[in-house]
Amino acid sequence: MKNGLVVVCLGFLLTALMPKCITAQTAPTFVGIRTFLSAPYEPDLEKLKADFAVLGVPFDEGTWGQPGERYGPRDLRESSQEYAHDLTEGFYYIDGDRTVLKGKHWVDVGDVLIYPTVVQETDAKITEAVRKILARKAFPIILGGDHSITFPVVRSYDIPLTIVHIDAHLDTWNGAKGNLDHASWVLRVAKLPTVKNITQIGMRGIANDSEAAGNAKALHTKVVTSEEIHRHGIAAALEQIPNSENIYVSFDVDSMDPTLAPGTGTLEPGGLNFQEIDDLMKGIPSKGNIVGMDIVEVNPYRDPSGRTAQTAIRLLVDLLGAAFH
Repeated sequence: MKNGLVVVCLGFLLTALMPKCITAQTAPTFVGIRTFLSAPYEPDLEKLKADFAVLGVPFDEGTWGQPGERYGPRDLRESSQEYAHDLTEGFYYIDGDRTVLKGKHWVDVGDVLIYPTVVQETDAKITEAVRKILARKAFPIILGGDHSITFPVVRSYDIPLTIVHIDAHLDTWNGAKGNLDHASWVLRVAKLPTVKNITQIGMRGIANDSEAAGNAKALHTKVVTSEEIHRHGIAAALEQIPNSENIYVSFDVDSMDPTLAPGTGTLEPGGLNFQEIDDLMKGIPSKGNIVGMDIVEVNPYRDPSGRTAQTAIRLLVDLLGAAFH
């Protein structure tokens, strides 16, 4: 009995020590509470001490397509377990034998409190949470939710911004008066005094119309379609992003081809393949200081495989790895 007790105690001791002495994944992906990349959980933003703060916004009342994006943050956290490890060790790439983001501290701050059907209250909570993250000098990583959440996120910034909007859709349709939805948020963001430039990348096909295109032209956004990228490559697209002091990246997963990312509410054929979207993400930091980003429109109901969320997470890591050497 005593020997058995010693073995059990030793097992607990080794488990406690493993994250400190082993850099590889130390537990099966089905073990533990689901935080993003198994990062420490700290819901009290007043106590936040981190380089990267992950905030979930489980909201999809702004969608015109298939609902379910409210479960996006949960799905992204679940899928992120494939990459979970001691995050301070960074992320290792066998290609090039290199490691990125070593020494960086990640924290999952949980989800914004959602007030169903009371959008203004929810949006106010989003803005308040992001402002607190910024005040603590952490980099906000926002997990949506539908694309309407980008407006309350961006308005929390008090510095000049270039918005890099990656999407299949322009999101410049005329919304109903007083209504903020995922198809019109760009019109609101463009009116913010902090927003100086908007570059829109990945729009394609027949899902856009003359109203949205006309509004984008009136806003003087730079639009790079998926068809243009297929013809001319990512380097030409990156040239359309102005050199900027601060860049906020808003990443709608429907910018990717449905074969790569079926888990979204508004599918459109002809999207970016993985190499295209990955090269785009890794190239954006060359245009300026990345100050925040969101991943939106993940709908797990349309993707039982989970590949949409996992691909988005990989792209997030690649972007941050290029931005923070």
